[in-house]
Amino acid sequence: MPLSQAMRPTSRWNSTAHSVDEADALLARLWSSTDARRALTVTTDTSAVRTGVMNLVVVAKGEERGLHAAATLETLSRNPSRTLFIIPRDPEGPATFSAHLAVFCAAQPRGDGTTACTELLRIDVGGAIVSHLSSVIAPLSLHDLPTLLWWDAPIDATSGDLHEMLRSIDRIIIDGSTQIGSGLETLRALSAATARTGTALSDFSLIRQGRWRDAVAMAFDEPAIAPFLNALTAITATYAGAASGRGPVNIVKPMYHAAWLTSRLGATVETPLHPEPDGWGAIIRVKGSARTIPIHLQAVSSERLPGTTLSLRIAAERRDQQLDLEVRADGGAIHMRAHVNGTLVRERSLRAVRATEASLLSHSLEVGEVDPLSPAMLRAALELIG
Repeated sequence: MPLSQAMRPTSRWNSTAHSVDEADALLARLWSSTDARRALTVTTDTSAVRTGVMNLVVVAKGEERGLHAAATLETLSRNPSRTLFIIPRDPEGPATFSAHLAVFCAAQPRGDGTTACTELLRIDVGGAIVSHLSSVIAPLSLHDLPTLLWWDAPIDATSGDLHEMLRSIDRIIIDGSTQIGSGLETLRALSAATARTGTALSDFSLIRQGRWRDAVAMAFDEPAIAPFLNALTAITATYAGAASGRGPVNIVKPMYHAAWLTSRLGATVETPLHPEPDGWGAIIRVKGSARTIPIHLQAVSSERLPGTTLSLRIAAERRDQQLDLEVRADGGAIHMRAHVNGTLVRERSLRAVRATEASLLSHSLEVGEVDPLSPAMLRAALELIG
């Protein structure tokens, strides 16, 4: 079912436009008319107002991803003031622009005599405009509100159009694990672009690993394990490798585990990530110390999606005692086991459901700049990438 048809029964106003100017004019005319705003309300004694939250721009390649992203948006606890839902079609085809405009209003007044409304613009584009989405986003965004961009597809971080787009974007949200190749080049280029424009960056892959980080942090709260924190000797993350003959595996997920530990240890990167026979390797140095810690991202045979983290292992040595801490996860839990000199000293399983894209998007929209850890982890990730 086309997205617009799925949404039309619950909306308070609908229209269509075949150009950016037409879409902008229709919405401006709607909100400038008292009679039109009154028609948006459920009761006659209230008036409609647009919420003052944010612009959310969603770029989803193809109808399948479009429907998936739409389902994700429906679960948000806070609705953006205006959502530009853009589905790029064939860039080599004819130039097309087709927008379905809808306004959704709360069934009950919000207590001050007004009914809160949000706008959704579902925009299909084809031809040359696919490479010039900035010409759609900037004029159709509400200029007095922050703008967040969720790019639900592999992204060309070197695109001039993207760089122009970022000038009017406050935060870009991606999934690093879906990017082409190892994913490292995309993160490097995108981080450089966002640094130039002052745009914040959120990565679903980084947020999703919160349960892993919680498990490691809780492990080092244990009296039998805590003394080893300042005596780490190796960090190893295993991940699912690709089948023989396939292209390079995206290693963003295991890389972020190493980045988090690097940032929390206050370490510096002595040797950035580089290919090794069985994966990737790097070396970090503990700040103010001559001690270095090798990092290994090791590919292993697995039926799971290539690039998926399978385990995180941390080794440490202190006073002739050797620690082997291993963390694994499945869909509903996280599992931690710690051995000292081969003897199991702690084993724990915690219920921790793998985050959905809906929860990841909500986190990105709600937490934003107040997240104290992500910027440090992203900086460490860039140092590891080199």
